[in-house]
Order: sequence, then structure tokens, then C-alpha cells
Amino acid sequence: MEFTHLLPEEIEKTSFAIIEGELVERGIRVEEDKKPVLYRVIHTTADFEYANTMTFSDQALEKAKEAIKRGAHIITDTQMAYAGINKKKLADFGGEVHCYMADEDVAKEAKERRTTRAMVSMEKALRRKEELIFAIGNAPTALLRLKEAVDQGACPALIIGVPVGFVNVTAAKELILQTKIPYIVNRGRKAGATWRRPFAMRSCIRSDMKLERFRILDGQKLRYGYTTGSCAAAAAKAAAFMLLSGKEINEVRLVTPAGIPLTLEVLDVNRTASAVSCAIRKDAGDDPDATDGALVYAEVCFREESGVFIEGGTGVGRVTKPGLDQPVGNAAINSVPRKMITEALMEVWETFREKEPFRKEEEKGLRVTIRIPDGEELAKKTFNPKLGIVGGISVLGTTGIVTPMSEEALLATIHTEIQMRRAEGLPILPMAPGNYGRAFFQEKYGFSLDLAVETSNFIADAIFMAQAQGFSRILFIGHIGKMIKVAGGIRNTHSKYGDHRMEILLQIMEEVLPGKLSQKGREEIQKAVSMDEALRLLKEKTMDEAVLREVTGRVKRHLEEFAGGGVHVETVIFSNLYGALGSTGQVEAYMEELKAYEEA
Repeated sequence: MEFTHLLPEEIEKTSFAIIEGELVERGIRVEEDKKPVLYRVIHTTADFEYANTMTFSDQALEKAKEAIKRGAHIITDTQMAYAGINKKKLADFGGEVHCYMADEDVAKEAKERRTTRAMVSMEKALRRKEELIFAIGNAPTALLRLKEAVDQGACPALIIGVPVGFVNVTAAKELILQTKIPYIVNRGRKAGATWRRPFAMRSCIRSDMKLERFRILDGQKLRYGYTTGSCAAAAAKAAAFMLLSGKEINEVRLVTPAGIPLTLEVLDVNRTASAVSCAIRKDAGDDPDATDGALVYAEVCFREESGVFIEGGTGVGRVTKPGLDQPVGNAAINSVPRKMITEALMEVWETFREKEPFRKEEEKGLRVTIRIPDGEELAKKTFNPKLGIVGGISVLGTTGIVTPMSEEALLATIHTEIQMRRAEGLPILPMAPGNYGRAFFQEKYGFSLDLAVETSNFIADAIFMAQAQGFSRILFIGHIGKMIKVAGGIRNTHSKYGDHRMEILLQIMEEVLPGKLSQKGREEIQKAVSMDEALRLLKEKTMDEAVLREVTGRVKRHLEEFAGGGVHVETVIFSNLYGALGSTGQVEAYMEELKAYEEA
């Protein structure tokens, strides 16, 4: 028999794939919302009979999750289930876990009444005022008492009925199926041992560790997510804690650069003699993101040098071209995530150094390797290959939080902001695609971008909205990366509509300086991965001033065309690396007028 060698993170994924395949072969279709529970049960028992016996009321899992978010308490009749439920996460929603089976008062009353502890413990639980979820994995008499209570008017948020045995087990489960209470029941005699195991219980009743923050855009409730950078930092922090403490944890807390705290589930812990690795699952919220759901791993070990060393492993891209956040040869783990990882590890390191100041000579610092097993495949859905990032995806994020965006909602937000500026009596409307250059403009011009309407990539739409709201003068401030596209007449600068920056730049160069650029020079610019890199090449050839003057003029012309007439646009184009690259004639006058308005 051939033995299949799999990485730890691949075992469960492969097992679930086998389960799905065999269910299809057996002609069994499982609804999506039931898969997390049913697949887990089959995974832990290798028994496909559960596909026929596990019974769910309509939307049972969804109703249970909503109850947990409302602060429901969980009652169980087994200590193993009590131990396995994530109490800290439950407490975040105001809930608690209770098992009364070993309580002295329960034992005493059961003995006096000549009944079971399960019966008495259910009665004790039912006297609580909170919303309740019952997870019964051992005693059928607990289900019998719950059925009586429901007939008398009790309304639990969910009953999980999975006791095992021969006496009254099947009948007790069938009684629960007769109620209108949400339930998950395994019909027949089976299910006790597996469901008493903590991870099986968690599969059913744990609340998803999602970032419960939302924004309302045009009536849509959109959930925020967290970045690959946050995942990498959280995984590194958890792995470092487990390495230094020798203990295992199932969740980790991280405060993002945005100041938003995250409590994330720690997955697939693997410990060797010298290292610990674990994973965090990426959650992009309601934002469309190719990396949503990807597992981001961190492996932490000691090193002889002090401090933290960060490396990229499988599925993390490698930079091969200049002009990006990281130098050529580095793993594509951007600056902010690197800072987050370093700070997270140093926080753990300092905590344990206080407790254990003298470590071995070879244990002066920490080395962390970030890997994303599906990264190379996911990268095909991104612009990484074109940017010269090979072998995987980038670990990104400046705030640690993914802000959900929908085009319609974002356009509505832009429209509302323009309306507000008009209502405020602004004489000139400042606009910018984003926050790039805020510090630069404050320092160079003494001009704040706080009043600027952020257009994102919807530059033409935003300009047209401004004209429709009655603005006749606009000051548009933009980074060369987007403005070169506007110079080519592109109305929406999102990369999904194509990346024609170098083609536009080369076309303008040929028109302004015909025949001045060699074929080799054209090829160098065509291969540049960023506008800063292209500008460096232009400056080396002393062609930048004439070309940028033409780019600035074309940007102004196209912006005024986007408005459909009746609007005078002044524009500033800049680069984070090279500063101001070009501006039209009335820019400083517009800025002075806006500053006077702010001071008035």
C-alpha cells in the first residue's frame, strides 16, 4: 500500500475533498450551510452513515450563530464539550458556557428525587434568564426534560441532540424532532463519543471569528475584513508565544495599525523540536479579494543573532524588478506588514525575557518564515506576474483592515461628499484619487488635503458629478501612477480595466521627442514595473522635463473633457519619490484661495 506524504495543512483539506467525492459517488447531496458540521463529523469518524442520520432544522446553524452574537449562553451535559468551547470568544458577545452535571446541589437533588443529574441540571439551566443553546452529547434524559420544557413554553435558541446508548436514546431524539425549536440531531443510537470531543462541538456551536465591523454604503451593510499582513503578524505572534511558552493556544489577539483589535482563530498548529508553526485564515469581509479564505502560515524558531528576521516561504512572491516596496531579491512582504510582524514578535519576546532573562547562546532572537500554500496559484489572479513578483502573492496592508467597496456604493459616497462641499460654499473643489502625498503637499505648499474629495479610480465620474453640482473650478491633485492613465484619456484608472501606463508614456515621448529614444531605451521603459522606475530612466536620459510638461497638459485637457464643458481644472502631478512633477498655471492661486476659505 502506497503512503501519501502530505503537509499538515493539507491533511484536513484532502480529507474533506475525499469525503465530498465519496458523498457524490453515493448520490448524497449536502447543502452548503450543513457541510462544516457534517464533513467534520465524518472526518473524525470515517463513518458515512452520518450523512443519512444527521438531521438539521431549517437554518439551524445560522440561527445559532445569531443567538451567540446576541449573547446566548451554552448549556452542555459533558465536561469535554465544556472544555472545548471557546469561552473567551463567547464572552466577547456576552455569553458563557455552563455544565452543571458535577454541581453538588444537582447531585443532591437528583439523589433525593431519585432522578438523573441530567434532568436536574437541565432544570437548573432553564431557570437562567439568558437566551440558551443546549448541546447534549451524553444523556437522553436531558433531551426528555428539554422536550417537556418546550411543551411548557420554553424557547431555546438551539438544541443539539447527539447522546449515545440503548435506553431511550432514539426516542429522546425523535421527541426533539417534533418540536419547532431549531435543532441538530443525529437519529438513532450513534453520535455520543465523537460529539463529546471538543473540536467536534466547536464545529457546530462556535461563532465564526469574523471582524464584526460594518460600514453602510448606499443602504448596503458591508463587513470589513483583515489583510494578509494582519494574518501574517497574528500567525507569527501566536507561533512565537507557543515556542516560548511551550503551551498551545487556539486564538490570538492583534491590534492593527488602524487601531482596530482582532481576535483570530489559530489553525493547524505544528510543533517540532526547534520551531512552531500555525496559520490564520484570511477574511476579506465583503470586499472582492482573490486571497479571501487563504491560509497564511508563520513558522517561528530561535536564531543566534538578536532581533527579528523575516523571510518568505512557499507561496509568498519574490521581487525581481526595481521600483516596488521591497528591493529586488526580497520576499514580497511589504513594509507595514514587516513592521507589524516585528512588533508582534518583540511584544512576545519582551514578555518572556522578563520571566526568563537568561536564554541559551543560540536563542538571542527570532526568525519567522511566512508561507501561503495556495499563494502561487492565487497569484495568477493578480498583477504580481506583470509586476515582476514571482512565485506567489504579496503580503500587503497599510492599516491591517480591508475596507469593503462596491462600485455603486462608492460612487454614491463620492456624490454625497461633493454635495456636502457644495453646501459648505467651497469656491473651488479640491479632488484627489486617495491619500497619497498628504504630507508632501502640507510641507511643500502648506496645503491640506483634508477638504479634497477622494475619487478613488472613478475620476471621470467624479469630475462629471462636480460639474453637475455646479462647481466651475476644480483643483485635481494626483499621483503620476494614475495621472499617466488620465493623460491617455482613461476614465477609470482601476487596474481591472487594463494597465497601459508605459504604453501611454512611450507614445507621449515619441510625439514630444520624436526619434530621441533608442530601441533599447523603449524596451527598458516598457519593462519598468512602476512609474518611479520609468521616471528614473527618463531622468537619466534628461527627457523628463519635456515629457512631464506634456503629460500635465494632457491631464488638464482630459479632466476638463470629462466634465463635459463649463469647468476649469488646474492640476498637480506628483511622485512620492521625486515630489512635484508638473502643475498647471493657476495651481498656487487656487491653493491660496482655498487656504483663505479654510481660515475664514
